[in-house]
Amino acid sequence: MTPSPIQELASVAARAASADNSQPYRLHWNGRQLALHYAVRHPEYNVFGPASHATLLSAGGVIEYLQQTLEASGVAPQWQWGSGGQPYASLDLPDLPAKLNIPPALLQRHTNRAPFKRAGLPADVLQQLGAMREGAQQIYLVQQPAERKRLIQQMRLCAEARFCTRELHEWLQGSLRRTPAEVAQGDGLDVACLALPPGGRQMLDFIAPWPRMARLNALGAYKLLALSELGPLNNAPVLLCLAGPDGVREGLDAGRLLARAWSWLNAQGIAVHPYYVVTDQVSRLQAGSVAQGFAAQVGQAAAAVGDLLQLPQGARLHMILRLGYPSREVPRSRRLPAEQLLTVDA
Repeated sequence: MTPSPIQELASVAARAASADNSQPYRLHWNGRQLALHYAVRHPEYNVFGPASHATLLSAGGVIEYLQQTLEASGVAPQWQWGSGGQPYASLDLPDLPAKLNIPPALLQRHTNRAPFKRAGLPADVLQQLGAMREGAQQIYLVQQPAERKRLIQQMRLCAEARFCTRELHEWLQGSLRRTPAEVAQGDGLDVACLALPPGGRQMLDFIAPWPRMARLNALGAYKLLALSELGPLNNAPVLLCLAGPDGVREGLDAGRLLARAWSWLNAQGIAVHPYYVVTDQVSRLQAGSVAQGFAAQVGQAAAAVGDLLQLPQGARLHMILRLGYPSREVPRSRRLPAEQLLTVDA
């Protein structure tokens, strides 16, 4: 059976990026209006609520994907924005073409965690990236070796705190899909997509129980793990930082710009690897939930990143992307089927 245009839109939405491929959203169709809502897939380990920064980025990515698909199909979307609650946004779609024109770049977008080639990116690509905007959100490109080193140092400070945070450890372990049956679920991270070094998968399994991880952290394991995770950054020719004002609508705008830049880069043959650790730890610092003993360290990192990017008052870092030409292709995590992302009024 040929899918309806609304089902096609749900399939497009599933391709948007989300924290560890959690896909924390659903679309609701009442016959005339399509609305984007929050959804919890795995409450037993979920750490990002409907108003969390990570969820707003994901929702913004869905909005961007729907926007581009509808525009390519001859439809001019008129979004009605939520007032900070649910839905995030909605739009009336009284008339849709029988078949949508889905931009290929949206389907090509993916994460590549493997090492990148050392070759730099073309000047025209960097110029186009730097000119991208959505509302007050913008892109900062960190290219000079000294600046990249300084940014990576701050990322390391935040990564150390992250590896000492129990709920983030359990979130990651819960998100991993290790067996074919788990991979077939259509969400979470297929371990094959992590580009792990030899023995890496066994290490993930070994540290999975938090009590064991906590004992290892007491011996300094969190420092080694942070260095290992951030190692690929050292050879990245460019680090992209997306930053701008904070807030609900602003978070959605940041998610839209992130989705637009990411899909455009992949369409140019440029690999992308996201790093959310600084943003996450700064959010935790504001909420008072940073791992014990790391508040000053995370605060130092937040101040240093703001100074490095010369962020204006009220702006925050939304995401860091490692950019470069891929050394190899990597498997991609699957997505949930449209029927699990879409509810339709009878």
